[in-house]
Amino acid sequence: MKKPMIVLLAVALSLVFAGSVLAQSKSADAKALWTLIKKADYANKWKMWPGTEALHKGADPHGAFVTTYVNPSALNAIKQKKGKMPNGAVVVIENYTKAKKLKSIDVMYKVKGYNPSGGDWFWAQYKVDGKVLAEGKVDECIKCHEAQKKNDYVWSSKLK
Repeated sequence: MKKPMIVLLAVALSLVFAGSVLAQSKSADAKALWTLIKKADYANKWKMWPGTEALHKGADPHGAFVTTYVNPSALNAIKQKKGKMPNGAVVVIENYTKAKKLKSIDVMYKVKGYNPSGGDWFWAQYKVDGKVLAEGKVDECIKCHEAQKKNDYVWSSKLK
């Protein structure tokens, strides 16, 4: 009984360490970020953005429906009305078609010093299988989210 708990603890600690190492870097990598969110089992272990539900109405360019998940540090910032996401915050947006079929996954990842003029967000878009479609300082993402610059570039709800 103790051995499975130790293994589970070791896996959890390795995920925390991997996330903090990624967050401390001024660069980010979409493949490493995909590995991080998949190992974290975001869809089962992270909470949805407060006040939203699965498959709520989306907007272009995301999809007709979206489901938005946040990692624990992002969730804490949202709930505490911190006004800004902390370094290491991750927001995962699952994008669905009108038929409610998953079509792509977008990720916002806060990396201190990565892109100060863009809120330090690293952007990534993936196919459902994890193939990278776009990553980094993605113009389309930044241009749209700039309208929410005072809300740390996020649309889902007010952070203050």
